Amino acid sequence: MADASISPWLIASFIGLWLGFRLSHSMHEGAADSRAPNAARVLVTTYCLSVTAILIEFGLHESLPRTIQISCLLIAAVTAIMQLLQIWTEKPTPGKDCQGRDIVE
Repeated sequence: MADASISPWLIASFIGLWLGFRLSHSMHEGAADSRAPNAARVLVTTYCLSVTAILIEFGLHESLPRTIQISCLLIAAVTAIMQLLQIWTEKPTPGKDCQGRDIVE
């Protein structure tokens, strides 16, 4: 990857992150009514992890300043965890908390 092409790739990876969040949110919302198919979850997981791998590669690029390298690695780790949690956890039912207990108001 040439130094001149870092900016477009970084912008493209952030657009990829946005799409990953859209997809993972759709998986999370779909799990409320009926469990989303595991094949769809695996495909969305693969997509999100591939975008994470691109950000990790940016974080390891030697021509970038150290602060940007660390920021890219942190963004990659945090967004991957957030997206995977949205994909693989179910949305709580209304009137219940995340552990299935009744909400008392």
